[in-house]
Amino acid sequence: MSDTRRRVKVYTLNEDRQWDDRGTGHVSSTYVEELKGMSLLVRAESDGSLLLESKINPNTAYQKQQDTLIVWSEAENYDLALSFQEKAGCDEIWEKICQIEIEFCLQSFL
Repeated sequence: MSDTRRRVKVYTLNEDRQWDDRGTGHVSSTYVEELKGMSLLVRAESDGSLLLESKINPNTAYQKQQDTLIVWSEAENYDLALSFQEKAGCDEIWEKICQIEIEFCLQSFL
């Protein structure tokens, strides 16, 4: 399980259906005790502050678009996107999301 940091831009969809840039940072997939699950964390490139903390939810419809973009909805009218600098980073995080979804499905059948 790799926890390699990857450079991303974080976007949220505003009321006008335009994407707002929330900052550039490095994403990792890490277990967060408070959220009780694997989560996507993005720390700002500039000062290390937390730009995003999002639990990977197997019931969420994540979409990989093009080679460097992952989009999803956290709640009604709250859409998020991670735009990766490199395809390899996008692939790594996408595989982690898929792995968690598969594990959830397997546990549901046991």
